[in-house]
Amino acid sequence: MWRLEGGYGRGVAGGMWAGPAGNSNRSQRGPIDTDAGSCALYIANIMRCVLLLSVSIFLPGLKGDLLRDSVHVTSAAARPNNELWCYKCLAEVPEDKCADLRHNNSALIHKCQNDRRMCMVKRFSFTTSTENSTTALKMWALERNCTKHCEPGCIVIGERTKLYACTSCCTTSLCNYGSDANGIYLHPFLLLIILNSLRFHLAKNY
Repeated sequence: MWRLEGGYGRGVAGGMWAGPAGNSNRSQRGPIDTDAGSCALYIANIMRCVLLLSVSIFLPGLKGDLLRDSVHVTSAAARPNNELWCYKCLAEVPEDKCADLRHNNSALIHKCQNDRRMCMVKRFSFTTSTENSTTALKMWALERNCTKHCEPGCIVIGERTKLYACTSCCTTSLCNYGSDANGIYLHPFLLLIILNSLRFHLAKNY
């Protein structure tokens, strides 16, 4: 039903608006526009729900893949635990128990740590020579320990007084009880350098 007021039609039912009576060319906003807006809002809500559902389904797997790909194992962590045991001691006289391991030496056993996966023995000895004779080899220092780097062999320095610096290496537990090695002769001018290095090493570790 329509009621005309002042030459204009005002729709009481349905909320319709009309222009002047008899003019049907003016634009009208009515239930069709309202239904179109409601439909667009409904579709937007549906798309939002679909997006949230997709994220909840696929994102956990994606996050797990990203975490697995981001895991980095260092070389130290990939290596097995260090289970090596070595003798650790320092002897300055031949009578020291560190120089002779034939007796009970449980107090000298040491657990190696980190990358120290070798046992070693460093023995420092000397001889003196005259025109007619040479004294027997005398030990003046011996060290047993774990080590990361080890180069077996001997360095022989000097002429009349010869200094022997010998190193032996092994890789099984409690294997560093000997000091056998082959000799290498070097020029005497290295004597002072090695003696100073040895003095610094002993002062630092003991």
